Amino acid sequence: MPRDFKNFLEILQKGTKIASLVFIWQPVGSITSVPMSGLGRKRSMFYLQIPLFIAWILPFFAETVWELYIAASIMGLGIGFMQAPIATYIGEVTLPQYRGLLACIAYCFLTLGSVCVYAIDVIVGNWRYTALYCAVMPPLTAILLYIIPESPIWLVSQGRYAEAKKALSWLRGWVAESEVEQEFKTMLIHNSPKFAALVDNEIPSVSGGFEMDSNEQVKNETYKELKDEQSNVTQTDVDTGLEITKPKKTEDEKEKDTNWSGNKKEEEPFIRFIGRPEMYRPLLLSAVYLYLSNGIGVAAFRPYLVLIFRDFRIEFIDEYIATIAVTTIGLVGNIASVVLMPLIGKRRLTIIAIISCAVGCFGIGIYKVIDDYQPIPPNMTWLAIAFMIAIFFATNLAVGHMPWVLMSEIFPLRGRTLATGVVAGFGNFVQFLGTKLFITYVDEMYLSGTFFMYGATFMVGLIYLYFFLIETEGRSLDDIVTMFRGKQ
Repeated sequence: MPRDFKNFLEILQKGTKIASLVFIWQPVGSITSVPMSGLGRKRSMFYLQIPLFIAWILPFFAETVWELYIAASIMGLGIGFMQAPIATYIGEVTLPQYRGLLACIAYCFLTLGSVCVYAIDVIVGNWRYTALYCAVMPPLTAILLYIIPESPIWLVSQGRYAEAKKALSWLRGWVAESEVEQEFKTMLIHNSPKFAALVDNEIPSVSGGFEMDSNEQVKNETYKELKDEQSNVTQTDVDTGLEITKPKKTEDEKEKDTNWSGNKKEEEPFIRFIGRPEMYRPLLLSAVYLYLSNGIGVAAFRPYLVLIFRDFRIEFIDEYIATIAVTTIGLVGNIASVVLMPLIGKRRLTIIAIISCAVGCFGIGIYKVIDDYQPIPPNMTWLAIAFMIAIFFATNLAVGHMPWVLMSEIFPLRGRTLATGVVAGFGNFVQFLGTKLFITYVDEMYLSGTFFMYGATFMVGLIYLYFFLIETEGRSLDDIVTMFRGKQ
C-alpha cells in the first residue's frame, strides 16, 4: 500500500457525497427542461435563476448536513435546467462566423467563475460567506436576461414574426429592420412551417392576407416576392454569401410530396425522425465527446483537486493556491481557444487538446508510480503541477467546452430542444459517475492507475473523433444539418 494512501482515501470519501449530489441531479434538470421550451429560451433562463439563488443562499443558513445535501441537489437541478436553453440560445442568435467564438467566451466566464469562487473561499476563509457572495449572481443574471431579446428562430417557429424581426434587428446591432430583411426571409423559409413550402417552390395561391401576430398581416405582395425569389435560378445563402442553384420540382414530384391542397403532407412521426442520420449521428457524436469531457479528466477529479495536490506533497506552494493557479491556467486555455478557433477550426483544436490531455494524464500516472515507491525529492514536485497545468489548459482549450459549443449548432430545429436536453442530461450523468467512481478507481488502481486509465480513454476517444467529427466552424446551421444527413 503506497505511503499515506489510506489517509488520503478517507479524506477523499468524506467529500464525495456533496460533490456527487450536484452532478446526479443535473441530468434530471436537463431532461425536465425540455417541456419548458414552450416558455421560450429567454424566459426559461430567466425563471431558472430562482433555483440557483436558493441553492447558493441555503448553505449560509444551513445547520445540518442534510440542508447542504438539499442545497447541492437544488444546485444540480438548476444547472441542468439551464444547460439546454443556454446552448440552444447561443446557437440560434449568432451568425456562423461568430457562433464558436461567442460560445467560447461564454465558457471563459464559466471558468472565471470557478476561479472567483476558489479565490473568494481562500480570502474569506469561510464557505458560508463564499456561498452568500455567490448568491448575488443569479439576481444580476436575471436583470441582464430581462434586457436581451428572445431567440428570433424560436419566435418564428411560434408564428410571432413581427417580434422575431425586431429581435433580429436588436441582435444584429440595433439596426433598422430593412437591413435584416434578407436574413429574416431565409429564417422564415427554414424555420416556419407555413413558409417551408417556399424552399420547394410549392406556394399555393393566396386569396387574402396571412395572419402574423395578433394585429399584423403579411400582404399578398410579400408572398409574391418570396415566390419570385424561389423561382429564380440562383439563391443567395445569407449565412455564407454563396449563390446556390436549386432546380424546380416537377408536378409529379410535387404530388409525391404533398396532398396538393396546398398543404404539406403529414409530418413524419418524431420517433422515426430520431432515426434519421441528421439526428442520430450528432447524438452519438455528442455522447462520445461528452464522456471525454465530463466522465474522465478534470470534470471527474476537480472536486478533489485540493486533496490531490496535498497527496503530491508540494511544499513550495499551498495546495489551495495551487488549485487557484491551475484553474487560472484553464482560463488562459479558454482565451487561447477564442483566438485559435477561427484560425484552425474546432476539429483541429479538439485533436490537439485531447492529445495534450492524454499526455498530461500519462505524465501524472508515471509521476505517482515513482513517488509511491520512491519518494520524489521536494525540488522535483513541480513536475506534478506542470502535468496538471497541461491537463487544465488542454481541457479549457477544447475538451471541456467544445461538446457544448457543438450542441448549439449540430441538431436540426425540430429535434433541437429534445436532443440538447437529452445529451446534456447524459453529460451530467457521466459527470456524476465520473465524480463518484473516482473514489473507486483510486481505491482499486491508486491515483497512478486512475490517471493511466484516463490517458488511455482519451486516446480511444481521439480515434473516434478523428473519423467522425466534422468541421462546423463558419458553417450555417442548415449546412451542418445537411452534412450530417450525408449530403455535402
